[in-house]
Amino acid sequence: MPIRRKKITDARSREFRLRILATSDLHMQMTCFDYVNDRPNTGGSLAKLATLIKKARREADEAGAACLLLDNGDTFQGTPMADLLARDEIHGPHPMVQAMNALHYDAGGLGNHDFDYGSAHLDKVLFEQNMPVVCSNLISSELNTVKTQVILERSLTDQYGKPETLRMGILSSLPDKTALWNQHQLKDRVAFTPPIPALRDAAAALRAQGVDLIIVLAHMGFSLFDEGPAAQNLVSEVAQLADVDIVVAGHTHLRFPGPDHAGLKHVNTVTGRVHGKPVVQPGPTGNDLGVIDLTLRKADAASLCTMADAQIALWATGPNTAEDTDIIACTQDMHDQTRRHLGQQVTHIEKPMHSYFALCQPSPIPALLAASKHKAIRKIIAGTKYADLPLLAAASAPSTGGFDGPENFLFLSEGKVERRHISGMNPYANHVWAVKTTGAQIRDWLERSALIFNTLMPDAPDQMLINTHIPSFRCDFIYGLRYEIDPSRPARFDAAGQAVPGARGRIGDITWNDAPLQDAQEFLVATTDHRASGGGLFKVFSRDEIVVQGHAPLQAAVMDYLSDPDFDALQATQPWSFPKDICRSAILLTAPEAESHLHEIAHLKPQVCGQTDDGFLRIRITL
Repeated sequence: MPIRRKKITDARSREFRLRILATSDLHMQMTCFDYVNDRPNTGGSLAKLATLIKKARREADEAGAACLLLDNGDTFQGTPMADLLARDEIHGPHPMVQAMNALHYDAGGLGNHDFDYGSAHLDKVLFEQNMPVVCSNLISSELNTVKTQVILERSLTDQYGKPETLRMGILSSLPDKTALWNQHQLKDRVAFTPPIPALRDAAAALRAQGVDLIIVLAHMGFSLFDEGPAAQNLVSEVAQLADVDIVVAGHTHLRFPGPDHAGLKHVNTVTGRVHGKPVVQPGPTGNDLGVIDLTLRKADAASLCTMADAQIALWATGPNTAEDTDIIACTQDMHDQTRRHLGQQVTHIEKPMHSYFALCQPSPIPALLAASKHKAIRKIIAGTKYADLPLLAAASAPSTGGFDGPENFLFLSEGKVERRHISGMNPYANHVWAVKTTGAQIRDWLERSALIFNTLMPDAPDQMLINTHIPSFRCDFIYGLRYEIDPSRPARFDAAGQAVPGARGRIGDITWNDAPLQDAQEFLVATTDHRASGGGLFKVFSRDEIVVQGHAPLQAAVMDYLSDPDFDALQATQPWSFPKDICRSAILLTAPEAESHLHEIAHLKPQVCGQTDDGFLRIRITL
């Protein structure tokens, strides 16, 4: 989209143009390749973004505009390649760093997932980068490469051909709960202060230094509901800060401008303004390039440059966007190493396993994850005071579509299981932990998980079964119990994890060993460090309640279980079900390949209802 030249209304003012390009939540999606399914895909990638970046820079140059390229974090985690690099199982220069250096990024921020592998690994990665990396609410003596702020200067030329130096302050922040979510890796060596006070003070200091523009790389999204006093999505609050001029948002994997944030106060989803200030949030994994075109004015020599106009847009990558060959070259060696490693055989299965229906009936893949955690914790507690406590296991259903589209499902055909399949079951660098909890707390745990289902109404056959705003990793199924989930009832907790007064909840008939679950009963639950630390707006377990902090990744636990698996038990495990005859029907979105497996959900009377515009298969089921 060519840069528009806004007509000058004040002949005494000098006018300049600046184009800001932004990426966010790249999650190591270097090229359009799905390592779990070992095939190319049609989604986004940094290689596609590079094509758009080069086009955007050419346009800026032709229009006489300066250009800035920024990244908003969650850059170095998200694919099996990232995991293997962090574990030193593949070797060589970091391909994302090479690619970003080749694209000449000007500055970047950090996201919470950039800390998933610990501060030492992150510091090693950042040391290779040519651009300054900023995190304004970070406290750490270990990340010496990270700055709290940076000032960038650009030479601009006004409409009369006269040069001017523009000084821009770059700030960045991320959720202050990042240290809690990653406590197993950071171990109190890294901390984060509340982002709003940190940004307010840093922005005021930059303004006092005579900076013209202040840009915040806010690795946080818009609050779509009242998140309470521990709110983590604070884009609106950042935009309200007096000294902040422009905000780049991220973290939630939504897009702005656009309909994802319709109905929010002080948010213009068409013009890309929040409290009147320019804001852009590019989609994740290289799906969008954020573009902000600024017209700047300077009244006289003593004045700062100010914004006279701003045009905000998202440039989407699509199936026909070419991948830049320079970026492909940066990743080729690591790509080949990753495929070779992930192609190694782990075990053999006689029946297919998949995630097509994992949110409408129990699935063997969450059962495998639960069994792996159970085995790992059982080994650790043997001979300890916890050995006699009943041991349960919690697991969510990975790869169930969602924001990542209809290609984001797992299918393991009969035959060999490879390392790539294990990576697909655990897309995050989680570790196996165990918490001591009560029957009452387990009931709340399940109620929070049941929020993933919409409240189903009678006589509404095409209502959606799943709340698409809630990712499947926020829904745990607890193995070792039997219970029912009734989505015809209102949820007992709201989206912020707060109890809804008067709501009965959706979880019923919970039994353990064929007896009703008692509130005071004590259990151990094998889970992940993420969930035990309150990830997904769940209960934050105290240090006394977290009784096992395993050091092995969940992937290692799965590999250990698969050394002597019981696949028949996994297929037969049925911890939960919908109540019989609640007389509700709903639409399940799944992979097109699921159509050949409908016999597996025959009890739900499936009917194929075509496909969505983005390629999901629509199946009407009856509960």
